[in-house]
Amino acid sequence: MSRKIIIISALLFLIGTCCFASDLYDRAFAAYKNNRPKEAQTLFLQVLEQEGPDASVYNYLGVAYYQTGDFEKSINAFEKGSTVPFANRALLYFNAGNSAFALNDFARAEKFYTSSIAADDSYSSSYLNRANTRVKLEKYKDAFSDYDAYLKLEPETTQKDSIEAMMKLLEKKEPEKK
Repeated sequence: MSRKIIIISALLFLIGTCCFASDLYDRAFAAYKNNRPKEAQTLFLQVLEQEGPDASVYNYLGVAYYQTGDFEKSINAFEKGSTVPFANRALLYFNAGNSAFALNDFARAEKFYTSSIAADDSYSSSYLNRANTRVKLEKYKDAFSDYDAYLKLEPETTQKDSIEAMMKLLEKKEPEKK
């Protein structure tokens, strides 16, 4: 009889913990969605502590850090998320690239966008952002190739004219620095 009570108590505890964790996630997501990034950061950290690694939670946490200008913490969150099984690595590396770009760390941003493309070579935004990064790094031929790849993936983009104009400018640029 006491064994049944212990088992039932343990099950009730687990069910209660799951419900609390779900409520905590809902509160964290609501803070995120309602543009309260500081509150979302605190709550998402609690979700990770209580529920364990979750790639989507790391992504939201990283975006919340980005929104408050804490780009290094943002990058760390995206990198941690990329190690979780079944994570959307293309998205996480893309977001890490955006944070590195915001830090003007263009070499690092380029590496993250490259990792994003390696994770999913149809993730068009990574080509566009890597192209923009490569322009900053004066890697004009590589930037041209990335803009071309982006336009092949997104032929109907509203940015098509400006990207094609940029590509024409890049054709006239000096060769890559060695």
